[in-house]
Amino acid sequence: MALPPDASSLHRQLGSEPPRGLVELLSAEELRTLGETLDEAKRRQSAALDTAIQDALRHVPFVFRGAVELILT
Repeated sequence: MALPPDASSLHRQLGSEPPRGLVELLSAEELRTLGETLDEAKRRQSAALDTAIQDALRHVPFVFRGAVELILT
C-alpha cells in the first residue's frame, strides 16, 4: 500500500508502515499531527532521560562518573 505523503512522519516514528485502518480512518491533517506529536513526545522523553542520567551521576563519586556515564548512555 502506498502511503499518503502526510503519513511519512508517522511512518518514520513507528519505524514501519502505520496500520492500514489508521491511515484510512484519519485525515491528512490528523496523520500529520499524529506524526508530529509522536516526534515531539520522543524528543521530550529523550531530554527527560538525559536530565535523569545527569541527576543520577551527581550521586556517583567523581572518579567513577566517566565509566558510569559510558555505561548509562
